[in-house]
Amino acid sequence: MPDYLITWLHLMAVVTLIGGLICSRFVLTPIFKHSPPDPAVQRVRRLSGRRLRTLAWVSLIVLILTGAYQVLQESGSARIETVWGVVLMVKLFLFAIAFGLLLIHDFIIDPYGPVSEASQSSPSPRPVPAYVGRLQTAVLLTTLAVLLVASYLAQL
Repeated sequence: MPDYLITWLHLMAVVTLIGGLICSRFVLTPIFKHSPPDPAVQRVRRLSGRRLRTLAWVSLIVLILTGAYQVLQESGSARIETVWGVVLMVKLFLFAIAFGLLLIHDFIIDPYGPVSEASQSSPSPRPVPAYVGRLQTAVLLTTLAVLLVASYLAQL
């Protein structure tokens, strides 16, 4: 596969990931926060969250694969001891933080997980904890920091 297609896939995955995070944090979260506690609204919140989560994890897998390919094409270890290598390590460190925060958000806290039968029978839906919004903001800021470092890396 030509290198420009790998770069294009990498950029498309970044755009998809950050776009989904922005949509989730600044569009969907405020809408659902101020909506009535209707089970139908909560169902839409869960479904949209799950779909965005799937999109985010597919994007992350594409980012990891295309990023690894690009690093190997850049003569790998020969450039690690340069400024380029140091900036790359900063980028990978920030990416690891974003990846870990997404793991916590999606698989430990799981605000979009299935509703248990006990909570389905209760009239009030499961509330989303306040720290979920802060965690989403942290993930978004970390991924934007990765993008900033990547743009600097491209200039080296």
